[in-house]
Amino acid sequence: MHWSCRSIASFTAEELQNAYSQLSSSRKAHIDRLRPQEDKRRSLAAEILVQELLQSLGITNAVLHRHLNGQPYLTGCDLCVSISHSHQMVACALSADPIGIDIERIKPLDFKICRHLCTEEEKAYCGEDLTRLFEIWTAKEAYFKKQGTGITDLKSVNTLPLPRQYHKIEDYLVCIM
Repeated sequence: MHWSCRSIASFTAEELQNAYSQLSSSRKAHIDRLRPQEDKRRSLAAEILVQELLQSLGITNAVLHRHLNGQPYLTGCDLCVSISHSHQMVACALSADPIGIDIERIKPLDFKICRHLCTEEEKAYCGEDLTRLFEIWTAKEAYFKKQGTGITDLKSVNTLPLPRQYHKIEDYLVCIM
């Protein structure tokens, strides 16, 4: 498993334009439909980050695509890919096996969200601890990305016993499953 995370602000306008110029016509059309402009920057930054990670592994012929449901996949190599972005950060992970990554900026939240997000065991784990709540949140999103199903019933899975990695970067939390 290989992963990377970068600030969207670290990508220059030239890098973003170059990434855009290398996209297929369908990917360009998708990027063109995004609003606001910041969403375009996030998507292009993700494209660049995936390519950088692939190049670091010596893979130069892989192409990033998206299924109709938006889930990314690669052709030209046997790796699975997962992408996430939150506010000013973008993260991606590559693996020979299905993988899910999620990044979220840790910020104050109303703990009432636990009713919709957490199983009873997860609620007990979170208590009133904001970091633990974000651990559960990112684990849920990473889990569903790994499954490739899209987010369904968040309370249908208890993430606590599942293997995962957490990485704290500034005020962001990354979860990889």
